[in-house]
Amino acid sequence: MMPTHKLSSLKAALTTLSAAALLTACASTENDTQTSQQEITPATVAEHYANLAYAEYSDSLTSAKHLQTRIETFLNNPTPQNLKAAKTVYRQARVPYQQSEAFRFDLENGHVTPGLDADGGPASIDDWEGQVNAWPLDEALIDYVDASSYQGEYNAPANIINSFSTLTVGGEQLDVSNLTPELLASLNEVGGAEANVTTGIHAIEFLLWGQDTNGTNPGAGKRPVSDYYTQASRGTCTSGPVKSDPKICQRRAEYLRAVTSLLISDLSEMANEWSPEAGEIKGTLRHDFLTRGDGVQRVLDSMGDMAIGELASERMKVAILFGSTEDEHDCFSDATHIAIYNNAQGVINAYTGTYTRLDGSIVQGPSLSDLVREKDSELDAQVRQQLDQIQQRMQAIVDSANSGKAFDQLVGGSKEDKMLVLSAAEALVNLEEPLSDGVGKVLAVQVAEFDAGTCPTDSLADCG
Repeated sequence: MMPTHKLSSLKAALTTLSAAALLTACASTENDTQTSQQEITPATVAEHYANLAYAEYSDSLTSAKHLQTRIETFLNNPTPQNLKAAKTVYRQARVPYQQSEAFRFDLENGHVTPGLDADGGPASIDDWEGQVNAWPLDEALIDYVDASSYQGEYNAPANIINSFSTLTVGGEQLDVSNLTPELLASLNEVGGAEANVTTGIHAIEFLLWGQDTNGTNPGAGKRPVSDYYTQASRGTCTSGPVKSDPKICQRRAEYLRAVTSLLISDLSEMANEWSPEAGEIKGTLRHDFLTRGDGVQRVLDSMGDMAIGELASERMKVAILFGSTEDEHDCFSDATHIAIYNNAQGVINAYTGTYTRLDGSIVQGPSLSDLVREKDSELDAQVRQQLDQIQQRMQAIVDSANSGKAFDQLVGGSKEDKMLVLSAAEALVNLEEPLSDGVGKVLAVQVAEFDAGTCPTDSLADCG
């Protein structure tokens, strides 16, 4: 996880793009029609994949700005209604970013040129992503927790929010008096612990919901509104059930503002890196991707790494293997079902070349599916059938949550509950053969092996 990046003068110029331009880029029906009429070649598929990246990061930025507005409304007027509204927008803001995670794996198999960060920009998406979406997050470093249900490793009573001047972590004394975006970025992995995450969307999630003390029972975090009472006229400042110094509520609000501001900066940077203008600027991620010539291979590797190595193994099967809600990627809000569904949707987007934007418009163009279909229509149908099965099994997990049994309850539930998760993981893992042995050979590209983890999808006895 790297500190916050500084844009170079070239990239800083791109920040002048308006929000309207971000929202409409690649989105109009006319542009989609023109794109769909392009010749299907590896180069046009790569160009469109870059357009997908721009659309998804742009939507992530737009939705994060909406979240920032709602958070500011809540902090200025901390009521249950405003907190609920902020939580609702948070859930909406997660969707485009969760789908964008399929773009992450550029470093995994050497699909990015070393040294791109020489001018201050990100070295890769995977290098940059930790500051935005790192997990797990040890919440006790940030704010108070209930020790009886806390499963992390940071055990000191002092945390960033209740320390007004200095905080000692791992023997290092830190000045935490001024909660700025720069400070929070510098504290990531402080003390050498990867779980000491101080920035990103999950820090915001924790500050809105608080710790989930329910284990594998129903319910998300229940942070009281009074944790943000900065004025005595509203009531007593709290840290959960404990009365607190009003300065702690003020610092909690400062932290939430700072971490949200940093998220906006980070997403602005990545949207700029993939903008059409960035394609003409050497040193940007888009330019590098389009000029390297390994775009099709990267799409395939990214699909497999996200679907099999990350989603099926790390985010689904590991939770079953250890029976641990700490491995639940959106545990504070109890929205893991939404996260993994959209992670899978991002894999589908990468193959089909389609993405539904926040405004309802559909980005579409030359796709990996088109390229495969021209050479082997039966193979394309096989891959699409597997993707349909993934979507159906992920939808079953969403339906379960909507009926009252969320992901954490499935983890701690019956054999049938666990199999709901494992069958979806199995469908993801089963992408390996058609991608590696099928698509890779048909398109004459070498597809990397994917790590499916140590927990078999067909044996609950070996999965905890």
